[in-house]
Amino acid sequence: MSTNNQLDLIGVGIGPFNLSIAALSATKPQLSSLFFEKKEEFAWHPGLLLKDSKMQTSFLKDLVTGVDPTNPYSFLNYLVCQHKLHPFMASGQTVISRLEFSDYMAWAAHQMPNTRFNSPVEAIDYHDGAFVVTSKGQEYRSQHLVMGTGTLPYTPKCVEGFMGSQCFHASELALHNPDLTNKRVAIIGGGQTGADVFQHVFDNSFGKPAFINWVSRRPNIESLDEGCFTDEYFMPDYVNGFYHLDQNKKDREVSRQKLTSDGITTECLKGIYQRLYHDKYVLREPNWWSIQPNQTLVEVDKTGGGFRMQLTHGLTGATSFVDADVVILCTGFKRGLPNCLAKLMPQVETDASGQAILSEDYAAKWQGSNNNRIYMVNAGTRSHGIVEPQLSLAAWRAAKIINNICDEQIYDISESNHVLDWGLFEEHNPSQPEQRMSAMP
Repeated sequence: MSTNNQLDLIGVGIGPFNLSIAALSATKPQLSSLFFEKKEEFAWHPGLLLKDSKMQTSFLKDLVTGVDPTNPYSFLNYLVCQHKLHPFMASGQTVISRLEFSDYMAWAAHQMPNTRFNSPVEAIDYHDGAFVVTSKGQEYRSQHLVMGTGTLPYTPKCVEGFMGSQCFHASELALHNPDLTNKRVAIIGGGQTGADVFQHVFDNSFGKPAFINWVSRRPNIESLDEGCFTDEYFMPDYVNGFYHLDQNKKDREVSRQKLTSDGITTECLKGIYQRLYHDKYVLREPNWWSIQPNQTLVEVDKTGGGFRMQLTHGLTGATSFVDADVVILCTGFKRGLPNCLAKLMPQVETDASGQAILSEDYAAKWQGSNNNRIYMVNAGTRSHGIVEPQLSLAAWRAAKIINNICDEQIYDISESNHVLDWGLFEEHNPSQPEQRMSAMP
């Protein structure tokens, strides 16, 4: 094996969050970095790139614009380089399709000088004050790491033994491209993914099904909290204040704010409801779909060529059953760390839930040198709040990590004076109380 010169930063995985760090690093000659990805090309949940699926955030919340709008890897520059800026403006879009945002990120990823695709990281070790990263038989030394290997599909235990071509996670839907013609289809999960899948199955994108059951344990098919004041949760001053709260308060707030990030967009819900109204009351079609909220999947059995699913009602406790030929699980994702970090994980401190304990600057607390840090993205919901898995502050977080690595303000991320006064300043800085102007009598 040969050894490269030491780098400042190595990134493991190239998803949206590490890609944001790569984009902001690529234009700074004082910061040497490389980002490795095992896939041959950029892919962002390719199985969920359904033709009509929309983003939940503004296109301005891209890889870089939040801290560096003149960066060449911005969404606006993508539009210019693709010769579609003026048609895009004429379209009046504020929220774009997942397909276009994925295409934008792939465009950025494959022209950056510091990204390496088809380059799996086989091992990470620590020697002589540096991380040693092995990829395709080559060793690279780096002062710091940033882990951005994403999440894994979550499947309920009761279905684990049935996974395959007829029972699969929604993240594989577009890859399976199943023929649902004359099939009984069960969609499990009531978030945005469940809504997108229901809409596409209802629209016969995969053939005309015999029957659709959409099942959710949520009390209703609930909309995303898209209010302008809700957006204040997704701003730096709130995240900075939230970090210093007591953990019990953090957990309570994350649970309470669930629908700020995990609801269904109003546009999507309205489109689905209008389809259902037209089908039921205008066309008067025979009943071929059912939407069942407040139902929890508790057991699955194989029945001939299909499945029988047992449900429990959240309010009445009543048991019911759903039969299906195809089951699509819209049950979200879970966090996991790759095997390549196995040697270092015993040195990483975790909390009661098994998650790495992160500093305010997203560095994991570990037993090694403070001069060598392991940053983790999309791993700090319990520490940094509901914004952590969202794109809203990806560029801000990336800039914060870069500033911490360089020990200087490469990017200006000083807080602005926002509309809401959260009253969190004293929580983490009692020695310097915020000066507030009292209301005039």
